[in-house]
Amino acid sequence: VLRSWIRSGQTVALLGSSGVGKSTIINGLKGSLDQETGAIRESDSKGRHTTTSRSLHCLPGGGLLLDNPGMRELQIVDSEEGIKATFSDIDALAKRCRFRDCQHTTEPGCAVVAAINSGRLEQRRLDNYHSLLSEEARNSQSLAEQRHSDRALGRFYKTALKTSRQFKSRD
Repeated sequence: VLRSWIRSGQTVALLGSSGVGKSTIINGLKGSLDQETGAIRESDSKGRHTTTSRSLHCLPGGGLLLDNPGMRELQIVDSEEGIKATFSDIDALAKRCRFRDCQHTTEPGCAVVAAINSGRLEQRRLDNYHSLLSEEARNSQSLAEQRHSDRALGRFYKTALKTSRQFKSRD
């Protein structure tokens, strides 16, 4: 399936967390074992960080693949439209919800929750949708909004600490 996306004259970069299989994908597309890969950990069945530097690979039939070391964090910004396009099935269901501002959790008349309950939609897919939208909203905040939010949280912590000290001194 991936080969159809990588044609002569195109370069595709593989990005993702450490141990998710980027180098394994390159080996599979090239039909070789050029990229070193690591075994999956027995304790949690997750991959291991193996690639330590970027490398460019020519594919048979054209196209280039750029392998990158695993990243601890990738942030998506201004991608709400892309998320909605990727999860167009959820977006279409959401248009049939009873409330316009439905969060697709416990609201009555939610078409998305109904689809999950009937088995037409996987809960994991909805969880991923919520997670990406939440991350996008967080990352799209302006710097001023982030500072304001951080200050408000700091004030809350100080107030909570002061209150707990007051209660402790009454003992």
